[in-house]
Amino acid sequence: MLIRLLQSTYYWIFPIIFWLALTLVSLIWNLSVIDNSVEKIAFERGQIMYEMVRLTKINPVLMANDPTLFKKQNVKDIQYRAVSSKPMNPENISDAWESQALDQFEQGTSFKFEAFLNQQPAYFRYIGPVYMQEQCLQCHGYEGKVVGNVRGGISVKVLAEPIIAAQGEAKQNMTLLHFIGFLLIAVTSNFLMSQLRKHWLTLKLTQHDLKDKEQFLSDVTNSMSEGFVVLDNGGVVKYANPESARLIGWTKNEMLGKQFSQIVYGEKKPAKEKNVKTIVMDTLKDGVIRADNDDLFTHKSGHEIDIVFSVSPMLQSGDEKRVVLTFSDISERKRADRERMDLERQLNQTHKMEAVGQLAGGIAHEINTPIQYIGDNLKFIKESQQDMQNLLQDYAELSSKAKQQPELQAELEKIDETIEEIDLEYLTEETTNAIDQSITGASQVARIVLAMKEFAHPGGKDMALADLNRIVSNAVAVCKNEWKYVADTQLQLSDNLPDVKCLAGEVSQVVLNIIVNAAHAIEAAKREEKGTITITTELKDEQVEIRVSDTGTGIPEEAQEYVFNPFFTTKDVGRGTGQGLAIAQDIIVGKHQGELLFETEQGVGTTFIIRLPLTSEMA
Repeated sequence: MLIRLLQSTYYWIFPIIFWLALTLVSLIWNLSVIDNSVEKIAFERGQIMYEMVRLTKINPVLMANDPTLFKKQNVKDIQYRAVSSKPMNPENISDAWESQALDQFEQGTSFKFEAFLNQQPAYFRYIGPVYMQEQCLQCHGYEGKVVGNVRGGISVKVLAEPIIAAQGEAKQNMTLLHFIGFLLIAVTSNFLMSQLRKHWLTLKLTQHDLKDKEQFLSDVTNSMSEGFVVLDNGGVVKYANPESARLIGWTKNEMLGKQFSQIVYGEKKPAKEKNVKTIVMDTLKDGVIRADNDDLFTHKSGHEIDIVFSVSPMLQSGDEKRVVLTFSDISERKRADRERMDLERQLNQTHKMEAVGQLAGGIAHEINTPIQYIGDNLKFIKESQQDMQNLLQDYAELSSKAKQQPELQAELEKIDETIEEIDLEYLTEETTNAIDQSITGASQVARIVLAMKEFAHPGGKDMALADLNRIVSNAVAVCKNEWKYVADTQLQLSDNLPDVKCLAGEVSQVVLNIIVNAAHAIEAAKREEKGTITITTELKDEQVEIRVSDTGTGIPEEAQEYVFNPFFTTKDVGRGTGQGLAIAQDIIVGKHQGELLFETEQGVGTTFIIRLPLTSEMA
């Protein structure tokens, strides 16, 4: 109520109204007391006069010696006289009111008092009894009364005017006293209220100021993107902002009052010698700011978080020391750093592979011409060897005819010895085989060289029509060293496969990567017999489909959803970067609007399916 009063602009009216009402109530009560006291004063005056007269003048001796005692007497504003219904002196005869009173005395009434304010002048009447005594019988024995009977009474008449005048003066004084008191109290109370309101407004302004500052500081800490906690000299949490609670999985109320080290480490020991607990204690001791420290916190759910934190002494009055600790989760940053390093290694590897590809292309170009020479010469030798065989056949027919001539027998015998010595039949057969094998080998070398040239120089950055069968064949040839010791390849390429508009070099990279993965999966199966890599191409619903199937280990069920994620690999460390299939998906799905899917059965094998639309547009 008082606060609401102080808030009002008209606060000064209330004390005025309050003291005015209180003054009026007091004045009315006092005036009523004064009004009621007129009769009381008159009664007391009449009673006192009665007692005084009864004790001092109603005496038989005095009455006998001083007859005037029976007459009416005046004392200032009071008249009194002795009355009786049968007086010796006629002047003392009682009037009707007094006679009525004397009759009442006979009935045991001790006095009678009555106001006559309507008379002019106004007055009050009081009468009390006078009783027979022993001495009274000498004069009044004729009345037949005995001692103790009512002999008469003392009648007192009190004028009202003086009492009423005194009453009016008392009312004026009382009214003046209340008015002066009201003024003094109203002024004093208003002054005190103004001072109280002034102090209250100052206090309210200070409280509002403090509340604003507290809210501002709270908003600042609540808006921080890093954890913010205040610890006492025992490492107990005294304040925590919402971000700190979110980072470590606790609520603010759960953190308050607990050891911070217990919250962030749990049952585990700190992973580092310089950890948050030791650094907080050091700062509490020497008051030195320690920034950019890293540690490993344990989330409430159990997983670990990479943290960077700073500890600062808290500036405050008093002997109790406190510190402010701020911390941030750098797990994503560290993961990004690791990814960046992996990407850098991958990029370096890519640059090396580009250099090797360029070198391979150059070598392939240099090898291609001699291989062509060798192939052409081998074909010439084969043709020449065939002619020589024909010639030898003619010589054999001639020799058969010459045997009929005796003079030629010696020369024929020498020829037969030579034929037998060189084993002409075997030499002819093996020479033919050697030439055929050389031609086949030269053709295979030429094919590999051509595949390396096309793979090293896949074409421009724009999409162009390409023969997917040729892309598959070249990829198989280029990576033969990866699969020839662990698997056999089966190519089931469609004869009526249309050319596809694509980035031939990037599609070649995808096919090559999947074939190499298939070879690695077969090798990881560690079977006694060789595995099989089957590659098929066919046209399906306006899409060209390439399937690469292997008889390897299959993909574990728990790893299947992560197969196309960057940096995810199931291969041994150093053998895979986890980038191959992620890049393959980007090439097929992102750049060609195609599909890259897989079907797998653990322990049986995996089939990767590449689907390219016939009319791809560069994405």
